[in-house]
Amino acid sequence: MPYDDPDWTDPTILIGVEAPANEDSDAEMAYVFAEEFARMGFSEQRLLALFHQPFYVGAYRTLAVLGEERIRSIIRETLEIWGRCRPVIEDAPESNSPDVSLDSLRPAGTSNHTETTSGGER
Repeated sequence: MPYDDPDWTDPTILIGVEAPANEDSDAEMAYVFAEEFARMGFSEQRLLALFHQPFYVGAYRTLAVLGEERIRSIIRETLEIWGRCRPVIEDAPESNSPDVSLDSLRPAGTSNHTETTSGGER
């Protein structure tokens, strides 16, 4: 099926629908954006900058609908809860020994020693 000519009988075709929303929905969406990025360690300045970025369409739209003062209020409220939590990323400790003995991977009946067929030394 060509990209520009979708088959409308295909049950896996992507179909977008529009859901009704009001100002309360925009406020909830702003809270979700603020909480998500606050949990990742964003500061108040970084969060506000995010709402000003057109790349983040949903956050940018909530700023346009609710106004900067309401967004600042949402950010402050969110940071009061999540601003105290700082994510810490740690690498797993390196292990020198494998979890499973490599001998356990050999087929049954074989030994750990290599045998020669010519009778010579190894």
